[in-house]
Amino acid sequence: MFDALFGKKSAPPESRNAPAVAFDARGIRYASPVSTTRNWLAMPFAFPGAADLGARLAQIFMEGFGDQQETEFLLPWKDVYALLRHPELSAYREALLIPPDATARPRLASKGALVDPDFAVLLDEWVDGQGRRLQPVPQLMGRVLQSPNGATLLSEPLHHLLDELARFHATPHSERSQSFKEQAFGRMRKLAMSTGCPVSDYVARTVVLTPDRLRLAMERRGEDDDKVVEVIPGFDEAPAHWLNQFDRLPLQDTYDVPDGPSLVRVVVAPEVRAVLAEIKRMPGRRATGPRAEAFVRNPFAVLGESAQQVIDPEQFERAREEAGIRFEQFTPHVERGEFGEVHRVGLLVEELGNENQNAKVLWFANPDDLQRFTGKLGRAFTDGSQCMTWQRRELEIVGDTERHLVDLDQWCREWASPQLWTAAEVLDLSHYSDRVEEIGIEKPFVTPVIARNDQGGGWFEGNVCIGVRVENPAGVGPTYVPLTFDDVPTLQQAVKSAEQAGQSSVNLPGLRTAVPIVDARQAVDALSKVQQQLRDHSFRPPGDRPAVEPKKRLVIKRNLEDVDYTEARAESLQMPADREPMLPKTLCPEIELKPHQRVGVAWLQHLWEASPDNCRGTVLADDMGLGKTLQLLTFMSSCFETDPNLPPALVVAPVALLENWRNELDRFFQPGTLPLLMLYGSTLKSMRVGKHELDADLKAQGVTRLLKKGWVGDARLVLTTYETMRDLEFALASQPWSIMVCDEAQKIKTPAALVTRSAKKQKVRFRIACTGTPVENTLADLWCLFDFVQPGMLGALSHFSRTYRQPIEAKTPEQLAKVEELRAVIQPQILHRRKTEVAKELPTPVEDKLCKQLPMSPFQQGLYEGALKTLKEQRVSNPSAQLQALQAIRKICSDPHGYAAPDSHKTPIDKIVNESPKMGWLVDRLKGLAADGAGNHKVIIFCEFRELQLQLQRVIAAFFGIAASIVNGDTSADPRAMDNRQQLIDAFQQAPGFNVIILSPLAVGFGVNIQAANHVVHFTRTWNPAKEDQATARAYRIGQTRTVNVYYPGVISDRFPSFDVKLDALLSTKRALATDILNGCSDLKASDFADFG
Repeated sequence: MFDALFGKKSAPPESRNAPAVAFDARGIRYASPVSTTRNWLAMPFAFPGAADLGARLAQIFMEGFGDQQETEFLLPWKDVYALLRHPELSAYREALLIPPDATARPRLASKGALVDPDFAVLLDEWVDGQGRRLQPVPQLMGRVLQSPNGATLLSEPLHHLLDELARFHATPHSERSQSFKEQAFGRMRKLAMSTGCPVSDYVARTVVLTPDRLRLAMERRGEDDDKVVEVIPGFDEAPAHWLNQFDRLPLQDTYDVPDGPSLVRVVVAPEVRAVLAEIKRMPGRRATGPRAEAFVRNPFAVLGESAQQVIDPEQFERAREEAGIRFEQFTPHVERGEFGEVHRVGLLVEELGNENQNAKVLWFANPDDLQRFTGKLGRAFTDGSQCMTWQRRELEIVGDTERHLVDLDQWCREWASPQLWTAAEVLDLSHYSDRVEEIGIEKPFVTPVIARNDQGGGWFEGNVCIGVRVENPAGVGPTYVPLTFDDVPTLQQAVKSAEQAGQSSVNLPGLRTAVPIVDARQAVDALSKVQQQLRDHSFRPPGDRPAVEPKKRLVIKRNLEDVDYTEARAESLQMPADREPMLPKTLCPEIELKPHQRVGVAWLQHLWEASPDNCRGTVLADDMGLGKTLQLLTFMSSCFETDPNLPPALVVAPVALLENWRNELDRFFQPGTLPLLMLYGSTLKSMRVGKHELDADLKAQGVTRLLKKGWVGDARLVLTTYETMRDLEFALASQPWSIMVCDEAQKIKTPAALVTRSAKKQKVRFRIACTGTPVENTLADLWCLFDFVQPGMLGALSHFSRTYRQPIEAKTPEQLAKVEELRAVIQPQILHRRKTEVAKELPTPVEDKLCKQLPMSPFQQGLYEGALKTLKEQRVSNPSAQLQALQAIRKICSDPHGYAAPDSHKTPIDKIVNESPKMGWLVDRLKGLAADGAGNHKVIIFCEFRELQLQLQRVIAAFFGIAASIVNGDTSADPRAMDNRQQLIDAFQQAPGFNVIILSPLAVGFGVNIQAANHVVHFTRTWNPAKEDQATARAYRIGQTRTVNVYYPGVISDRFPSFDVKLDALLSTKRALATDILNGCSDLKASDFADFG
């Protein structure tokens, strides 16, 4: 069909010769079909017989698996098993020719006894899952069993067992000492038993206590000098009555221990016997007094030299931990502040005998705590003790202890008299913004209540009553509204409907007045959580929980129900049309701002000059890629250049953007322009105030998160995160700021969120909310931004939500007039420029409309019809499963073969192209681009499904002879993965002539710029047009000199409604609405497809 429709030739025939693969002791070897493996993986589809394999090997190599050798690719056995555990790449198993799992297991036998010189453990035979001998005998190749029925892969535990066998037999007889044989036998026996391998009678019954198999458990009784430690010797697979036999009999070389109807012989090696002899000398296996202290300090010294060969130090440490005994050595540690003052003192503690464990710092709570420690340490040192107990820790006294004691005494004296923060300083309201109403507990208007009906009964759903407590703003007593758990879903739906409608309040049953929606949401969700906890028996009533004293915070005037706080704004803030920016002298001379950036800087300077009396801030809402950060840094630099005495500026941003701010400052401005403080990471840690630096009143009120006095230093620009601003609000809110920028300001669009309230608590002259999407869902987003930059201008949230509607919702003349009124109010303080408006040199992208009308193939229609039927049935029987059915329909539209069969990589290319309309269209379009040799066309294909990515790569290679690189945006533990991704993108852009690259939509998340591309194909669609536009912006951005052609291929049918058409219509509607900043652009929901089908 598609041959006739597009006039294409059939795809070149694919060779069906199986790729050369071999299994050996090292792993799976894939022979390269060409002289070098590098060439094969770089151009896999140049070799049809090994194309799919080469493409997948290239992918797993990027993720850190395998070894690319000269003429073959080696996948070591450890990588094979790791690959099979990978959540996504495990799906490559069949395509990588990794055999299915084997049910066969080896039977182990022994040759002779352990004491015999030629003793050996042998792989006697292979048996099936029922223990029957396999005939004919399969051949073992590495970790693969080859039989007439095919090849199968042994399990990972059997892989480890065979490793042990190989090591044993690779050791010459002359080097197989008794100790070696016992250790090897013990390991092999344990692995065999754990994997269910049948073993010979000798192997099954011979339990060997090897030097590294002795386990010492301990039980501790008493403290300090009265300490008694009971030692319990054991070993892996020890019979149940082993300890009874050990206690009853004198020390033996062998023990015959009853184990059911049989006896198990325990062979005691000489080294083990020496340790057991020491334990026998302890009366009742108990070490008391000084001997107990010495034993827990150093069991090897107490039990003799043999203990070093027999006892595993790590196991002993674990046993000591389990017994509540920890013995450690310490080194004093002090942290000092910027001015040399003692910040805190601790002990750098290392557990004895556990060199692999990182040292930990045990901090003293305060100088008094340290003084108690030094007093006890001094007495122990004078008494000649080998250790001292501190908070149930056994600390060793060594030669350096006397010097350590001197240091600790000195630090204690310094620490006891620091410069304290006092409650009089921190809790003085005059140090904060006028918007801070009080310092106290932020109480919601609505709080959940839960009580038990029968005080003697348990906490379960039938014995509980619930409700909500509503505070009365007028100051009279609260109102209690009783509810049942059956009411909770209805209340949740009411709150959700009110949120979607942009309302700021909601009516609850039993109340005459509405309550703030943010408080109602928290209360109703809390009741729902309690119901679930009661059902799964995880609920803990308040009385059973540790009492937590509420911590005091800065309480702001919220402007939710009434306008509690407002700041003045001039009637007219329009910038003169001929206003030019004042550029700072420290801007690097080679940097030339673009015209729209000059306008942005001038606009910011114009509003700044009106602050603080006539303007308090603005919303900068330019499209991404227009240089908002450069405009803001230029503006701030000019302000400090004009007035060097200004308070510092504050930028609050997500963690990922902090380095971008620093880099932009270094790139565009001369050194020293804005002395920078990164209030994050180790810098933040060094500036925190310890609790010992606070007075008692602050501690009692829970105000403990502060920064050291003078923490800003000489910084002119402070960069920090939203989380730091939230957690350290007393420190940041008491600091005067000249300018505050909230980057990615959608973080502060939820009125009830702590980060939103913390942003509004800052004492700032001029505030800037920087976001490309001022409205994401409802106009409440916009209200929250302006309540930050110009409080009170849009009134209280409740009145705003009742008064204004989004343009899409406005129907009546009065509503439409209100929309325009809102635009007029915010216009002087919001700057929103689109690339199409200001980047005049940027060619307008062109969308191909024809590719949205591709007729379905008969094969596709059959799949589509079944999925459509399932969707209709689920709407009746299981509405919550509709999204799953929609996802299936979405996959059928883009990848019918991948939906129909898990092994679609085996489907002939002709069949794929002729039965997948999108693939057929893509081949035809790419043919036209490839034929235009002078056009130097480069194509980005966006696709989120890994298997479909490989299918695209395979088809493109078959028709065009190029290996389109695949770049996914996920992360990898292998450091080469990210470098490889960037190399692939660079290679794509730099390659001469026609080229194609395949990107996952996730790839746009790590900041790739691909201006060399002039065609963007959205082979699979997302649920949000803003995300698609962000993907397109990889190519369509400043620096692009060619017209970008954008494609959204879709399929249609004259028999069924088209999902692609419906999805495109919904996305187009949202995209069109999003051009008006007063409309939101959220993800599509299953309910948006209610009329589909």
